[in-house]
Amino acid sequence: MSSSHSSDTRACQEAEPAEASTITPPLGPPQPIQPVYTVVNTIMALRACLDDIARETTIPPKLYSQAHIFPRTNHPYARTQTQPGSLSTPTSIPAPLFSLPESRPELYLDAEGISLSRNGEVSILILHIGTAKFSKTYLLHVHLIGRRTFVTKTTNGLHTLKSLLEDNRLPKVLFDCRMDSDALFGQFGVLIGGVIDLQLMCLAAHDGGSKYLPGLGKCLSEDLTMTTEEQDWVDGAKGRGQIIWRPKCGGRMERFNDDPLHADIVDYCVVDAAYLPLLFDTYNAALGNRVSLATVHSLWRKDGCRLTDERDLNWVARILSASMGRVKRALDPHFGGGAGWNPWWDGDDDDWD
Repeated sequence: MSSSHSSDTRACQEAEPAEASTITPPLGPPQPIQPVYTVVNTIMALRACLDDIARETTIPPKLYSQAHIFPRTNHPYARTQTQPGSLSTPTSIPAPLFSLPESRPELYLDAEGISLSRNGEVSILILHIGTAKFSKTYLLHVHLIGRRTFVTKTTNGLHTLKSLLEDNRLPKVLFDCRMDSDALFGQFGVLIGGVIDLQLMCLAAHDGGSKYLPGLGKCLSEDLTMTTEEQDWVDGAKGRGQIIWRPKCGGRMERFNDDPLHADIVDYCVVDAAYLPLLFDTYNAALGNRVSLATVHSLWRKDGCRLTDERDLNWVARILSASMGRVKRALDPHFGGGAGWNPWWDGDDDDWD
């Protein structure tokens, strides 16, 4: 997760009442599915996680060549950690958040670590599978498993996490992918394909947004309709987690490397990824449900890289083009971090902020 939105959450404080949003959440969700999470810190648990991805998500037939988009790199500096740990128990996230329509992307990602970047450390990779019939969040303990997180194969030998993450035909939703992508490529040679950046969707849903990029906490509190129980759970999870890891709150970033993970760190990580499907639905509905899997495939294929002036593109094309551009910053040797400015801002400061 980029520092632009992790720092946006009001650290060590009670959340203030959210202002009314101009975004209307979609109506009529299907039956909710009870959520669970698993902390993955053994090879056996990792293979089970990969098998779940292969079994529960829609991996389309080979349509486009990956080689035309990004170079494949076997990064020489990947660590290998072998110390095993134990699995966790299911969370108590309110079930209504897991009402999943069938026509959305199925993989949602986030990362946490120490000074997350190519020069920092990826401690935890958070992966949420969200389909109409399956909803589960995995906390992959990269600090313990190391490089094997990305090269371990599924039971049938067809997939690794690296191959799934780099496959542009399998959309992945992240909120501000810049530092996550930079860290994964810089440390493990994994360059994510098929990314839909939810932060950019938020800007588009707000007709361009304001001068500054919104944080995930702001989007959750202002653009989602939650019950009091749900909002209290989110605020509490974020606040307690930051007390553990955030230096300004008396915590340490190294707590992301603990084994077993502190319960408040687990809740903090789960919130970051498990709410992304509902947020995607909200913004996609505001955009007329035009962010489809077909548009993702089209924009992330070879020809889709040849986009010209973003001002001439519709919002969906601009979202996907800018998402690709954010990922490709990991290839820039001079990239040192994401700015907090709206890339499309050209107005006054009195819009959504």
